[in-house]
Amino acid sequence: MFENLQIRNYRIFKEFKIDRLRRINLIAGRNNSGKTSLLEAIFLLSGAGNANMATNANVMRMGLGQQSETLWKPIFSDLDMSRSIEIDGYHTSHGQLTLEITSGRQPTEIPYDYALALGNPAINIPDELALRFQYSGPTGTQVKSRIHVQDSKIISHQSRINVPFIATLLQARSANSREDAIQLARLRKQKRDHLLLEALQVVEPKLQSIEDNSSSGTPMIWGDIGLSELIPLAIMGEGMTRIAQLILAIASVADGVALVDEVETGIHHSVLPKVWQVVDTAAKQFRTQVFATTHSLECIRAAHESLGADDFRLHRLEATDTMSRCVTYDPDSIRAALLHDLEVR
Repeated sequence: MFENLQIRNYRIFKEFKIDRLRRINLIAGRNNSGKTSLLEAIFLLSGAGNANMATNANVMRMGLGQQSETLWKPIFSDLDMSRSIEIDGYHTSHGQLTLEITSGRQPTEIPYDYALALGNPAINIPDELALRFQYSGPTGTQVKSRIHVQDSKIISHQSRINVPFIATLLQARSANSREDAIQLARLRKQKRDHLLLEALQVVEPKLQSIEDNSSSGTPMIWGDIGLSELIPLAIMGEGMTRIAQLILAIASVADGVALVDEVETGIHHSVLPKVWQVVDTAAKQFRTQVFATTHSLECIRAAHESLGADDFRLHRLEATDTMSRCVTYDPDSIRAALLHDLEVR
């Protein structure tokens, strides 16, 4: 897992460092302090030099149909594309990992089949703005790749990439019942679906079983709560769907990183201590490191009450016009802050 991270010139971060990372890391801070940007930066680094990671909808924050400069400029601090983005961190299993992202205008190759149709496979388009990734990974691995926009399509140029670990980025109100059902099927194959069932029973004790089912025409998760028929999980409420997403996200990136924005979304504060317990259990089972953002004092208090000192840290991001910093709280510091009503969100 990551022990520390440094970010330079990415979105709000001109120069930023976060360390003392643990298995579960809760990220707090005011609006526009960089919480979501931190998750994005980790997601980009996890791609091991795959420039297509920058086209992920969770990172781009806008659709295609824009010029390259419009798409890429917002990820650079102060919108200054002349300075490179640098994201690096020390990983317990893989050592130092470094990603540099730069932009520049250079000849960009037309797709081969299109150029061949024009009778010149070597034809170039001058002055095309490209986003370039350079990655240094385990055992000196070096990867270079780049992307640009052409005719409202993303064109990528990269060699084969060996990713040392995988990551997933879960947004606050993302919904994909098909993908959830597929992930549950994988859990069932591993005989670990009881982890999801036990997590969901925190909210709905009457839940007896769950299954992935396509009888409605679309794969989705169904549950048995003692009625005459199974019912879709989504009908049971937003909290049930959110808990399922959390556990399935953690399970889907075994030995990797689960990045969760606004972790408490849809979950009532009264069950948050038990939710953190099942998240902790899943993270240990799948050896997954978790980074989750929150605005909720109840969420912070619940995590503090439920998680051990060895596996949990609270990190509060603070931002001004000139700098960003991270204040990390160990359990004793959290206890003192909560006792004296100090702001930790």
